Amino acid sequence: MKKITIAAAVAVIAVAVTAYASPYYTLHQIKTALAERNADALAAHVDFPALRASVKTQLEASMARSIEATAGSGNPLAALGQSIASAMLGKMVDTMVSPAGVVALVNKSAVSPQAEANPDAPADGARKKADYSAGYAGLNTFIVRAKDGNAQEGALVLLRHGVWGWKLSSIEIASAMAAR
Repeated sequence: MKKITIAAAVAVIAVAVTAYASPYYTLHQIKTALAERNADALAAHVDFPALRASVKTQLEASMARSIEATAGSGNPLAALGQSIASAMLGKMVDTMVSPAGVVALVNKSAVSPQAEANPDAPADGARKKADYSAGYAGLNTFIVRAKDGNAQEGALVLLRHGVWGWKLSSIEIASAMAAR
């Protein structure tokens, strides 16, 4: 009886530890897919409908703030311009945040001319190590926050799918980008 109790306790602890560590493993898989430029592996870790909705909402809010700041609330053409821009933005986000968009983005990064044209890049090809923090924001929410030298923040939000599965479901656009 004592062996069964010990085995059950070990099994419960093992399940709890693996469930807790599962978003860190998913994050590792995402980083590996990016490093290997494997778009299919990357797409397996993305909830595209949720991600599209997140990006659209944030970009539309940013665009509305920008239009309000430049045109003011009294301009009757501002609403028309915003509705046209919103429709175009929606189609653009639908195209970019899709499995095909991820494939194109990953393939473009493989031969990005910007990497070669950057004079500040190290000659040996070494990259600056990403500075980020990752942790739970709730039982089913895991957030990865990146920080750059200007202390501007953005975040990737992973949501639980099942017991051990996690998918990128939202991107919080950096404050500098959202303010533009």
